[in-house]
Amino acid sequence: MGKQKMLFVSGSLGLGHVTRDISIAKELRKINKDLELVWLADPPASTYLREAGEKVLPDLEGMSKGTNEIADSFASDYTLKLNPMFMAWYKTFPERVKLIKAAAEREKVDLVLGDETYDLYCEYAKHPKLKTKPFLLILDFIGAYLDEDEKWSLAFYMFQRWTYGHMKRAYGKEGTLFIGEADDVPDDELGFLLPSRRVAVKRYADCVGYALNFDPATVDGKEELRRKLGYGPGPLVLVTIGGTAAGAPLLKKAAEAFPMMKKAKPDLRMVLVMGPRVPMDYVKPVDGMKVKGMVPDLYEHMVASDLVISSGGGTTTSELEALNKPFLYFPLEKHFEQQNDVAYHLDRDKVGVRMSYNSTTPEKLASVTLENLGKQVNYPKIRTEGAKLVAEYVSSLLKRIEKGELKA
Repeated sequence: MGKQKMLFVSGSLGLGHVTRDISIAKELRKINKDLELVWLADPPASTYLREAGEKVLPDLEGMSKGTNEIADSFASDYTLKLNPMFMAWYKTFPERVKLIKAAAEREKVDLVLGDETYDLYCEYAKHPKLKTKPFLLILDFIGAYLDEDEKWSLAFYMFQRWTYGHMKRAYGKEGTLFIGEADDVPDDELGFLLPSRRVAVKRYADCVGYALNFDPATVDGKEELRRKLGYGPGPLVLVTIGGTAAGAPLLKKAAEAFPMMKKAKPDLRMVLVMGPRVPMDYVKPVDGMKVKGMVPDLYEHMVASDLVISSGGGTTTSELEALNKPFLYFPLEKHFEQQNDVAYHLDRDKVGVRMSYNSTTPEKLASVTLENLGKQVNYPKIRTEGAKLVAEYVSSLLKRIEKGELKA
């Protein structure tokens, strides 16, 4: 294969998607050492990519309203309403796609790979002429749920019908890849005369398993990582909320519960991972507690811990399942993906302990944490070669493009 160039657009919220995108990029370079990659992403993903040594184009970072800024504006009291947030984000799609299109043409790329880039997905459906380069979509979620307090049911149904129709049109050319398994998706209907969400995944996407940025079989052991990361002896609790600020209240609740935990276990330590969007002084650490900002290889800290307290992000919980680590997870209120799909998968596999933020007092959090601290778990084995399978699929598309068999 000759020298080719690809634009990787790392979309969606937080940092879960960009970590798997990095692993996909590593696998791509193993297959084609001459492939040149350029990236587009919103902060904080763009910062993460630069720190990983990737070439990030600045186009999306100049937008007045980035994806994570919009999400944080709809977040309060451990609640994130995805539907209103998506509609606000949707208004930025024309500008976003214009910038992505300009970058792809300026850089003369052969293929655009988008990880949950609903902006490209929706705008290409409305205006097919905008698509000037072959485009492959990766996603880990299909469909949506209407909250009981939202009144726009007809508009919601038409949007579900429209997006499903575009999936039918898109599939069969470049294709669509689904991170995870079809059986992870609840078998709920998309709407009247539409298939279930699970059937839609099986019919119109190729499932590749989970794309992790580490190989669970080769990860260093717990004690070795504790020494490497500077953690001493004694039990360790890790608290992480992902790459947005929506889960910040969980950090405070864990900090409030910590003195009660430490009273029962004097040698207990806690690490609060604030992520890139929560101020470092949001929680004042006490004796035995550390506060960290953005942590590049968070999985190492997971391995080093005896228990993880987390929000309900799909990437983080999949990593914990793959690592066979005991954890408590708190799905964000009104976040239908975390409340439904992620929780459905974890409950089916009997993985983790589901908690409700609103009904969990610091006293209860302390009690449940101590009950599960260092608990031996035996989770089902999940497919973790997703990054390799995505890379192989992308490489097959690039070969077709080189031969002139695939065009936009």
